[in-house]
Amino acid sequence: MALYELLHQQIKRMITGIGRNNRGNIHPLVMHEIEKYIINIVLEETNHNYVVASKMLGIGRSTLYRKIKEFGLEHTPIMPPD
Repeated sequence: MALYELLHQQIKRMITGIGRNNRGNIHPLVMHEIEKYIINIVLEETNHNYVVASKMLGIGRSTLYRKIKEFGLEHTPIMPPD
């Protein structure tokens, strides 16, 4: 299955679920969830290296820190053994 199809299915489910409870203004809710998901994946891929993650995302570190806090994605990076 192509990436577009997977995203389409998941986003459609999300919108349908949100739409049942909130008949208007779903755009910010959907965008919030998508942004949270993308940031979480990038943090996992970079082992929570905020410098590398912010570069990959194309946002400043202070913006990334704010979004991590906003989305509840705080994580203490695992330090490699000496």
